[in-house]
Amino acid sequence: MPRLSVRLVAWNGAKYIPYLFESLRNQTYKVWELLAIDNNSTKDNTADLIGQELKDFPVPARLIRNKENNGFAGGHNQAVREGSGVRGQGLEYFQLLNQDMYLAPDYFEKVVAMMDSHPEAGAGQGLLLRWCFEEMQSHNPSQPPLTLRGGECGLTDVIDTMGLKVLRNRRVVDWRTGETLKSVIASEAKQSHGQGEEIATSSRGGGTPRDDNAWEVFGVSGALPVYRRKAIEEVMFEGNMFDDEFGSYKEDVDLAFRLRSAGWKAYVEPRAHAWHDRTAAGPREMSDQTAMKNRKGRPTYVSHYSYRNHIVVLLKNEHRANFVKDWPAIFWYELKKFLFMLLFDRETLKGLREVKKLWPRIMRKRTHIMANYKVKPEEMREWFV
Repeated sequence: MPRLSVRLVAWNGAKYIPYLFESLRNQTYKVWELLAIDNNSTKDNTADLIGQELKDFPVPARLIRNKENNGFAGGHNQAVREGSGVRGQGLEYFQLLNQDMYLAPDYFEKVVAMMDSHPEAGAGQGLLLRWCFEEMQSHNPSQPPLTLRGGECGLTDVIDTMGLKVLRNRRVVDWRTGETLKSVIASEAKQSHGQGEEIATSSRGGGTPRDDNAWEVFGVSGALPVYRRKAIEEVMFEGNMFDDEFGSYKEDVDLAFRLRSAGWKAYVEPRAHAWHDRTAAGPREMSDQTAMKNRKGRPTYVSHYSYRNHIVVLLKNEHRANFVKDWPAIFWYELKKFLFMLLFDRETLKGLREVKKLWPRIMRKRTHIMANYKVKPEEMREWFV
């Protein structure tokens, strides 16, 4: 029985499939299975391409073709319910997989080893770097991705995410996004030379280095997370891993809060590398001007669901004791966003009406989360910077 169950949810991503499956076939770790779900791709032949790739695949694999798009959250909730090994003995980890990823050959091996070394970890991920897919295609469509590593196109050495960082105002950003792999290696070198305490202090709220090179973070990104089966079973609500109302965006943040409050930790293995073609990468700067510029560049539906789901995350997961201490920062941040949208983006404010409609279910979920809150509020607040 495989210890690791990989869950791919794909949608109109035909251009990525050959590269993704090339990286999956090259994995050095062999004790895993693959469940692929196509979320009713209608613009291309994603499902057919996956079906072709699964012929003579090196590990047990199967494909489900949905008749409708269930979204990111719904697709992965479906994968948890229908995965072949979910109820089997021996399955320990769920590895969620996006179509726009390219994994180093030892990615699964290193991530599983990290999770094995940290039984307290409910979630983990490797170091995700940026994959400039479109630039690579225009540069040389026939050139293998790995030969382009480190250049201005293809597989770059620019960090996409090393986990989630939560600011005092409860804005959640990708930790170390936009930095280079060289800077991370330098940080590890300082740690190994006895300066780990300095690094931990400077990166408080983002990540904390450990003796085995893994970094503890608040939570992991939904781009390529691995979850411990036992932890997910503890925080599920009505049989769902992700909040089924979210659809897409912020569902990984919500799950990170739930796992943290239930006493589970999250780690990043910086030696496990994967590349992500993120079309809407978060800004490295934390200023209000940068946030507004980033918001203006988003598609309307992204802004809508990001804002609505952010409010739902707060309503469900914010502990009263921490809110009492941080409400000025939270209120000021939310007020600035509200005024900006009132002037320039009223369409996004419609999300507040949806929050009102969802209020009874939100409160039921909050009651469930607070009843299972196993850490002290101040322990949670240590991650807010």
